[in-house]
Amino acid sequence: MSDITTFITALEAAQNGAQYSAEVQKAAAGINTDDLKKAYAAAEAQGANAEVADPALSAALKAGFEFAAKLVMELQSAPGNNEKTNLYVHYKIGNGVVVEKPGMFDMVKKHLFSNYEKAIAAGYNAQGSQAAYIKQVIELIAAKGLN
Repeated sequence: MSDITTFITALEAAQNGAQYSAEVQKAAAGINTDDLKKAYAAAEAQGANAEVADPALSAALKAGFEFAAKLVMELQSAPGNNEKTNLYVHYKIGNGVVVEKPGMFDMVKKHLFSNYEKAIAAGYNAQGSQAAYIKQVIELIAAKGLN
């Protein structure tokens, strides 16, 4: 299980109005950190097809995922292409978006779609992808730091 401490620290800082954009602060508002910790731990332990049944924990995981999507814009340096691809895939699945197969000549979208198909084939569902997205943001914070 990955350590969520740095993510929670950033969340609490955003909730207290520190250093982050208004958009990040808005995404942080109202997230119960204890529920998020429990939901993340449960989802991460279950893996790709995680199912967090408790409505409060499920809502906390979704809110944490939405916060992570905003927080990633506060990294000191941009993620690499592989990291961006993984973020894209888990963001789409985490939001329940079905990605359409791109045209034959759109190589970038074909690459993204191929990775999306692999994640779906691996069994990722919305909550599994939400936890995977948060995990990747935690790793990016550790590697790149936050502004």
